[in-house]
Parts: sequence; C-alpha cells; structure tokens
Amino acid sequence: MSDGRYVFRSCVPEGNIDIANVKTGDIITRAWSFRVNEPPDLQSLLDSGTFDPRHILRGYDGELYDGDGNFLAEVNEWQAQSNFENTDYQPAGKKIKWGIPQGYSVTLTFTETVVKDARLLQKIIGGLDDGEEDAVLNFMGVLRGH
Repeated sequence: MSDGRYVFRSCVPEGNIDIANVKTGDIITRAWSFRVNEPPDLQSLLDSGTFDPRHILRGYDGELYDGDGNFLAEVNEWQAQSNFENTDYQPAGKKIKWGIPQGYSVTLTFTETVVKDARLLQKIIGGLDDGEEDAVLNFMGVLRGH
C-alpha cells in the first residue's frame, strides 16, 4: 500500500481559531480552520486497491509552514473538505434539472495542532491589525500505508 501525500497552499485563517486550549497536565493544543486559496495538490493518493482501514497508520505527519518554508506546527489530526457550488439548469422539454458546476472551495480543519514556532501565532494575531500582512500558510499531510 502506498502513502497518500496531500499539499494545500495559500491557506488563510477562516472561522474560529483556538489561540489557547489549556488542560492541566496536557500539551497545549489548538484547533484551526483555513480556507485553501489554491487547488489542492494530491501528489499521491492512498492506494485503495487493497484498502483495509485497519492497516493505515494515523495521519499525524501533518506539517504547517509559512510562505518562506519555515516549519511552524505539527498537525496530529486534520481534515480537508471540498464544497462544490452548482447552478440549476432545466433544458426546454426536460423534466430533469442539470447541475452546472460554478465553483468550489476547500476548507482545511486541524483539530489538534502543536505549535513548534511562536511565529505562527504572531502571524495569525498580527494579521488582525490594520495595514499588517495577512497570514498565508502552506500545509502538507501524509497518510502512511503499512
């Protein structure tokens, strides 16, 4: 079974971002949501020819980088979703309505993020100030096959 490698570029914060989620005795983790502003690069898909979910290792090889390639965070749990938008079209004399693709968006959600470099929070929080550059990040996730 081959590994699955997914790359998401030009990610900008969207929705709720955990600045801190503190529990006594635990590593500080944070949940994040991003809008992906470039088409996902599926460099290699997980081989599903003999797909057995019991043999897939956890996908905790997620890494978040800034635009300069600096490693900022380890992402232990993540999810990517596409949202497709269609317009209805009903040809004359037809009862069926066709869906005409108009666009899509991709949302990347991290449910466990371990910050390794304080610049990540500085970029996110700094982007809130007027006139400051927005945080634009890149993410690579790998699902390792057995």
